[in-house]
Amino acid sequence: MGREREGLLDLGGTDAVMRAVLAACLSQFRRSEASLLAAPDSETLHQARVSLRRLRSALQLFWPVIGLQPALEAGLCALSGVLGAARDLDVLLARAAPGPLHDRLVVARQEALANAIAALDAARTRAMLNELAEWIVLHPPLPADDARDYAARQLDRYRRKVKKGGQALLHGDDAARHRLRKRVKRLRHATELFGSLFPASSRRARFMTALLSLQDALGALNDRVVAQAVLARIGSSRMRGAAALAGHAQRPALLARAVKAHKQVMAAPRFWR
Repeated sequence: MGREREGLLDLGGTDAVMRAVLAACLSQFRRSEASLLAAPDSETLHQARVSLRRLRSALQLFWPVIGLQPALEAGLCALSGVLGAARDLDVLLARAAPGPLHDRLVVARQEALANAIAALDAARTRAMLNELAEWIVLHPPLPADDARDYAARQLDRYRRKVKKGGQALLHGDDAARHRLRKRVKRLRHATELFGSLFPASSRRARFMTALLSLQDALGALNDRVVAQAVLARIGSSRMRGAAALAGHAQRPALLARAVKAHKQVMAAPRFWR
């Protein structure tokens, strides 16, 4: 499919890279999906959700040249939401102490996992994934373009969005910080998916380290927000131990950590330039 040249993955242009990246991400999701259906547990659920998020990020990377597909994005977004609902309860269960609240979370998690399995096994999901596989193969060729030039433009675009979103850390609300978190994830996925087009270097390692630190800090903040919403949804926000799971006391420290990490991302050299 490609060849190594001077340490770079050379697939002959953006069209070939697009097909290779999307096919690899779809294949990874289908493997994770099969593992979840065969042995549903917290780890297989987590891997399925991560691989689905990576597939959606890959599609978004190429939408400027392949065109937006609202029905596909809506379907993948809905599937991601169902998997996410179960995963959110797994995260809470890992932090909850034994007792009535933990028992309530177990029941809610079992229901959410059943919903996730049903969504994956639904005929519409099978059809959507099969259509995507066909589309990757049959999509008309993209205009001739150097893959590294395209990758660099997309990485610049995502980095600008993360830079602009940094204002939300000090002056935004939880929703704005969540949007920043999604932008950081997309930049991370773009870095991973396009990384092999550029020489491995300490610059790339430094950029990724800073990016992961920012994602972790924003993720920890988001876990507290999600915990509060989940507990309210299952009618458990006033139960003993609920306040600790919501983790309001940790928010200032996590916010300070995120601000520091954002500065490190912005200071890290752009390895693609």
